[in-house]
Amino acid sequence: MPQFDLRGMKIAQYAASNGTVTYSGVQTVGDAMACTLEMRFAEGRLYAESTLAEYMRKAIGGTISVGVKYIPDAAQQTMFGSAAKSRTVGSTTVSGLVLGGKSTGKYVGFACYAPDMVDGVEKFTCIFAKKCLFGPPSFNLATAGENITFNTPTTSGEFLADDTANKELVEVATLDTEANAIAWINLVLGG
Repeated sequence: MPQFDLRGMKIAQYAASNGTVTYSGVQTVGDAMACTLEMRFAEGRLYAESTLAEYMRKAIGGTISVGVKYIPDAAQQTMFGSAAKSRTVGSTTVSGLVLGGKSTGKYVGFACYAPDMVDGVEKFTCIFAKKCLFGPPSFNLATAGENITFNTPTTSGEFLADDTANKELVEVATLDTEANAIAWINLVLGG
């Protein structure tokens, strides 16, 4: 399916108890720009009679990278464990975020959708990574020159199997309308 856009990136806090997974506090990650999920596999080869007799490959997790226009403060607090901090500059109170050596992000579910073409008909493919842990983005800043170059945050991390009996990693669904894609994302994230 040829996807041609990306929209609606959201997270929700992940919780697991006795094999049951729940999500809460749905938040936007920011205005969608880019998203990459790359699976990682455990592999095994068995040789017998001087030839490869058996091969096994199982998905065990992967890496996730998310690029946005900006990451809202609330999402940064959930994803990276950053803490709110206020300072008074002159007569103005300025709010900011602090990341430190003891900052610990929380596991989140991550979902987004991409408009695509399926046999000449526009559809919407939804992706739900069930258990992700992100790290804060790097700062990549440069002075303005003759051309304006925007530097936007990209956060990356790992996704892994959830704590259900089936150890689920990623769920993908194709829907007919954008409204249904948005509703699906809110449903899987518990919103």
